Amino acid sequence: TGFMLACRYGCKDVVKLLLGYSDPKIELNARNTRGFTALMWACWNGNKDVVQLLLDHSERIELNARTIDGWTAVMIACEKGHKDVVQLLLNHSERIELNARNNNGMTAFLWACFDGCKDIVQLFLGHSDRIELNARKTDIGFTGLMMACELGHKDVVKLLLENSEKID
Repeated sequence: TGFMLACRYGCKDVVKLLLGYSDPKIELNARNTRGFTALMWACWNGNKDVVQLLLDHSERIELNARTIDGWTAVMIACEKGHKDVVQLLLNHSERIELNARNNNGMTAFLWACFDGCKDIVQLFLGHSDRIELNARKTDIGFTGLMMACELGHKDVVKLLLENSEKID
């Protein structure tokens, strides 16, 4: 939809305009054939200002939508390494399923460890009361620490070891 494209490409003023309309033809939670929503596209491209706009209208935006592969917006932001977007989503975490798993058993935290995104892992450690830091990828049983070790993400491994009181 036009709304999805505006979110995907970071057209903040257009997104703001469309959010201001109550026309039912403007489907704020429409999905493409892979199940992506406008919020997911904004997270994919790291469009922080657009994500903030969508979160400001969160009563109308489906924050926990899933792609056909089970991905959520927060997983996408983590996998893409968009720290500022992840921070915005964590600020609204009371309405976001932070420990959701995709079809491969990965959580947002596991993606951050897998990709070696130290800054995002640090954000999750700051929200350890709401994040399942000991989650295991369902098919192989690896934790975030195990993935970071396997992939040689030294900074993430060090960070997790420094916060070992929060993880098993």
